[in-house]
Amino acid sequence: MTTAYIGLGSNMGDRLGNLSRAVDGIAHIPETHVEEVSHAYESVAAYDEEQPHFLNAVVEVSTGLQPDSLLAFLLDLEVDMGRVRVSDKGPRIIDLDLLLFGDEEWSSPELTLPHPGILERDFVVTPLLEIAPRTELPDGTMLRRSEANVGSVLRDYGPIPDAGAEHNMPIEDVEWVVVAEGQWAQDAVAGFDVGLRLKAEVLEAEEIPFAYSPYEPGTDMDPFGMQMSFKIMVPEEYAQSAKALLDLVEAAPPVYPAGLEPEE
Repeated sequence: MTTAYIGLGSNMGDRLGNLSRAVDGIAHIPETHVEEVSHAYESVAAYDEEQPHFLNAVVEVSTGLQPDSLLAFLLDLEVDMGRVRVSDKGPRIIDLDLLLFGDEEWSSPELTLPHPGILERDFVVTPLLEIAPRTELPDGTMLRRSEANVGSVLRDYGPIPDAGAEHNMPIEDVEWVVVAEGQWAQDAVAGFDVGLRLKAEVLEAEEIPFAYSPYEPGTDMDPFGMQMSFKIMVPEEYAQSAKALLDLVEAAPPVYPAGLEPEE
């Protein structure tokens, strides 16, 4: 897993709501987990100040994706949220930039890492240093707000609301209840069985927050190579409704792809 930082910006419509939707969208990117979310900061639009002020933030994620794959998901999320890419400097409902990806240095027509201009952009440096105060570039250059003079931050706008999403619900602050468990032990990187995957998808569709124990299968590696059983947990307040829902899943007859039905 690699630590990466993603910059968020919005200056159209419900700016704070747009940032919240973007954080939730990032949390649902495969093999990617949101670790930290900065406050939203109001800033002057960079390079073209004749437009509404932006709200900006930075999200820290752990990801098993490669940089170009993560960028592709971010661009898809922008489209899903309604961004029409007419200009990179004009107003936008959402802007998602891959700022840093571990110690990677990357140069292609689609992606440059570290993100160009990161050192001069106050609207990037300020929220980034909030969640990662000693951030430095792969060449060892430290980020300093005193040297960032483009897109000046006007004020701290406060936390980004995210009502109950699992990535903002620390396990130590919530009582969690196991509502599903894998049918057999397996390698930590093998993913989990189809039944458990289906249950996770049902909970997600019903917007019931959930977490995995000991962690999400397929996104990490057990250092001892041991086989283990994976579990799905929900906060205690959701346990009753989650169990009732998953009981219905258990009772439903299996659905087989056409042509793969078992012989009677």
